[in-house]
Amino acid sequence: MEKNKGKYYRKIRLIKRVISHMFLILIVIFAIFPIYYVVLMSLSPLANLSQMSVERLIPNLSFMTAGNYHSILFNYPFLTWLKNTLIFSSSATLIGVLLAITSGLALSRMNIPLRRVILYMMLILSLFPFVIMVIPFYFMFSALGLVNSYTGLIIAYSAGAVIFSSWLIKNYVDMIPKDFEEAAQIDGYTKTGALFRVIVPMARPVIIFALVLSFMGPYTDYALAGQLLTDPKMYTMAIGMYYVSQGTVTMNYGTYSAFAVLMGIPIFLLFFAFQKYLVSGFSIAMYK
Repeated sequence: MEKNKGKYYRKIRLIKRVISHMFLILIVIFAIFPIYYVVLMSLSPLANLSQMSVERLIPNLSFMTAGNYHSILFNYPFLTWLKNTLIFSSSATLIGVLLAITSGLALSRMNIPLRRVILYMMLILSLFPFVIMVIPFYFMFSALGLVNSYTGLIIAYSAGAVIFSSWLIKNYVDMIPKDFEEAAQIDGYTKTGALFRVIVPMARPVIIFALVLSFMGPYTDYALAGQLLTDPKMYTMAIGMYYVSQGTVTMNYGTYSAFAVLMGIPIFLLFFAFQKYLVSGFSIAMYK
């Protein structure tokens, strides 16, 4: 009798495991298919999505071509666009996150006047989409002569990075016991020294998480860059993608897909390099 019950429960567990694995496989396929489709489209000579049949979803070496990649890399100033994008993104990320670290520590550990008001203002500002600031930024930077310049966009992107990153870092630091910095002060550190020598290294996961998120915003932005940059020599990759993929009548989706793959490689490498910290930082951010 007990043997029969044991077999019954083992069958139930096996069935549950099979169903759960099938469900997970479906989710993985659903998540990966768009990436697979974009890569396949980038290797296709077809320019329109309507020409892509179901049979073309199966890789066929005789049908694939690297013409789209060759055209982007050798017929357009792709490396110049990449350089501009990295300058904008890296500079804005570095400035924004450094300011966010100091403001996050201050909001978490110091008695700042109107601290609660500042926190609510930051929270409200983070809820507004960044695109609504395009027109005000354009008029302001046009009056200051910062259109078609690195300075203008870096200032705008840094401001966006500070708000969200400060909130993340402040929430993470709140969970770190004050005993650590108090012990550091007993050992001879000042309060500021204890914060930067002890708390900042402990907050490394959320800082790297903030760095990656802050980098992705300027890296993929089109709305603000498209308005403030009119000189082709200053174009970013997002603007270049739009410019390259425009055909005479319709959008050239093969070229667009190839550009998307090339543009996604640095982001993939960034996520791969910092995946350990990203998982930790994302879980903390979601928890808070």
